Amino acid sequence: MKTANKKHTDGKLTLEEIQSEYHKNDVCMSELLGNLPTRGLTMEEAFELNIAARKWADGDKFFRAIDGEELKRL
Repeated sequence: MKTANKKHTDGKLTLEEIQSEYHKNDVCMSELLGNLPTRGLTMEEAFELNIAARKWADGDKFFRAIDGEELKRL
């Protein structure tokens, strides 16, 4: 995958790269994310990037509840 934006990201996958790939391909965001390497991201960083990409592409809304707390929108 070509780098869409050469920011200082230490080679980690960025939202801008995902957006560029999304525009070049005829696949849904879920399929694209399932096939992109996470290149140096921690599990938490990959999760947050996944959420950001789905919000951007599909307008999805995500919520989190921890230990019975009220839902918190991500």
